[in-house]
Amino acid sequence: MYFYTFTEQWIGKRSARMRCEKCGRDVFKFVVCNYCGRKIGQECIKSSKRKSKVVKLVICKDCWSILPRRKAYKNAEPSVPVVQPQAQPQR
Repeated sequence: MYFYTFTEQWIGKRSARMRCEKCGRDVFKFVVCNYCGRKIGQECIKSSKRKSKVVKLVICKDCWSILPRRKAYKNAEPSVPVVQPQAQPQR
C-alpha cells in the first residue's frame, strides 16, 4: 500500500522518485560519481573536492576501494578509462 506525502496530495499526483544506484535508498538530491558514473546520494559519497571553481570531483565508497581510481582522485584527474581484460588466445 502506498501512502501519499503531503506534497503529493497537494500537487494531486505522485512525484517521480529518485533512487541511489549504489544503496537503493530514496534520495532528494543525487550526484554522479566521476569514476563509475553511477547516480549516488549523500550517504554513499566517500569524498568530494573542487578541482577548480567550476569542476567538483566526487568519488563513491565503491570506487574508493579500487586503488587506480582512488589514485586518480587524489591527483585530481576527472576520470579513469576502464581497462577491459584481454582474452588469452586458445592453443
